[in-house]
Amino acid sequence: MDIQAELKDYQEALRRMGTDPAPLAARAEALVRLPDSEFEQALKAFDAAADNRSYYVPALDSDYGAILLEALADSCPNLIRKKQLYLGAQARAAIFASYASSGGEGLARMIDVERLENKLGGLNSEQSS
Repeated sequence: MDIQAELKDYQEALRRMGTDPAPLAARAEALVRLPDSEFEQALKAFDAAADNRSYYVPALDSDYGAILLEALADSCPNLIRKKQLYLGAQARAAIFASYASSGGEGLARMIDVERLENKLGGLNSEQSS
């Protein structure tokens, strides 16, 4: 899966629905540069903003906040921050998956969670090398 393409598609869908994706994207991008002492609080504020229903596109059935965090983590050079961003994305994806109303829907939504688990696993083995 190309997360950058998925992010672009999601942002285009939000625009078609009348929601500007830029403010949340800017908030996510700021997370990359924050000092460690400010990261957790800023991530909580990001999560609260991303929980706004206007950022949900039913046809795409993914969490925009999780996609943003994952895309940023993929390109983040700082391994510690990369892991924090992946963990944030994974938490959002897992919560989103838990909202599924059927087994098939839940299984489909867990694909994002499992992809993030794999990225975290690869990152952990990279750090231990």
